[in-house]
Amino acid sequence: MSTRSVRDAAVATHLRRTTTLDVPEEFETWSIANLADWLHDTEDDPQVSDEDFYQARKAVQLLGVEDV
Repeated sequence: MSTRSVRDAAVATHLRRTTTLDVPEEFETWSIANLADWLHDTEDDPQVSDEDFYQARKAVQLLGVEDV
């Protein structure tokens, strides 16, 4: 297992534990486009708090999506 995959798994685990978001299994292995789509859907969800969205955006950036 590479260092990146360990770090990415830790990012996803942290997001699952610290938010009320539904973070899918293998989230950390998704493509950049899928991560960006998930983040946009999360942003549009009226039930997602500002803090949870902030945490989601931070996680997606750590996973490689730069323009969010």
